[in-house]
Amino acid sequence: MNRREVERLADRLLLLIRRRPGGTVGMAQLTEELGAPRTELEAAIAQLETWGYTFKTARNRLHLTATPDSLTATELKWGLNTGFIGQRLLAYNKVKSTNDIVSREGAAGGVEGTVAVAEQQTGGRGRLGRGWHSPKRKGIYLSILLRPEFLPEHAPGLSLMTALALAKTIEATEKIRIKIKWPNDLILNDRKVAGILTELAAERRRINYVVIGVGINANQDEQDFPEELRQSATSIRMAVGHEISRVRLVQNFFREFEREYQLYCREFLAPSLPRLRRYSTLLGEKVRLASGLQILEGVAVDIEPGGGLVIERGGKRHVVTAGDVTVVKE
Repeated sequence: MNRREVERLADRLLLLIRRRPGGTVGMAQLTEELGAPRTELEAAIAQLETWGYTFKTARNRLHLTATPDSLTATELKWGLNTGFIGQRLLAYNKVKSTNDIVSREGAAGGVEGTVAVAEQQTGGRGRLGRGWHSPKRKGIYLSILLRPEFLPEHAPGLSLMTALALAKTIEATEKIRIKIKWPNDLILNDRKVAGILTELAAERRRINYVVIGVGINANQDEQDFPEELRQSATSIRMAVGHEISRVRLVQNFFREFEREYQLYCREFLAPSLPRLRRYSTLLGEKVRLASGLQILEGVAVDIEPGGGLVIERGGKRHVVTAGDVTVVKE
């Protein structure tokens, strides 16, 4: 067999053994069901082992003992029971930016819910032209294609909706407390653990597509961050004290994101405001917001249904929908 044939047989073998109780099947049964002789099966098993799967053979039966924490389509789609988020999944070892890939998918007519995920980004980006540090096999870097039917004016709230879904996912999966810094950062122990970048392609009265980019610091240690980020960034692993399953976290996020997005399409942020207020790092704080050349200082008092931050200054309330906000230390 050539390499491609071995890989195809390896994929079929993996699917077959995973469907069996306990991940165990007899070698004779594998030979019969896959229509491959023992030598070819051994080559397929060896291929799977290079991909990070481990097996034990006893009494002529093959047992799958461990699967890799790799962000591959095979792993992420196994057991994923979403309706559309991640059902079309493009997985890469290294890309410049997953947002770029999903933008191309959107322009080419790609189906809603398409996800691009990568083990490493060489040109990951955040809001306001900032970069996003994306070391190999440490974090989670993915982008989701949406095709909402609401008007473009409702698109800004999608960043907060995503932040809410991600905060809830991390808390439920890893049992740690997450906060949201308006409009798109997740905070853990006063440091940034995840960020969201929303990009919109729209006409005056119609959204063509939206790209939701998500970067999560999952398994980084302090030395994995550049020196200039070590005081402001953290990872889930640093908080919980052990390596986490990125595959499980991503699958849980896909499910939670789908629920929150469907709610948003029906009612926007209105039913989510109480939760967003509880998660907020800014409400009640004196803040400084920079938007272009304009600077606004005041107290952050609320989040309004459109996703804007309400800042009170001199008895007047201002609703801001974009900008870089920092807490002013007295």
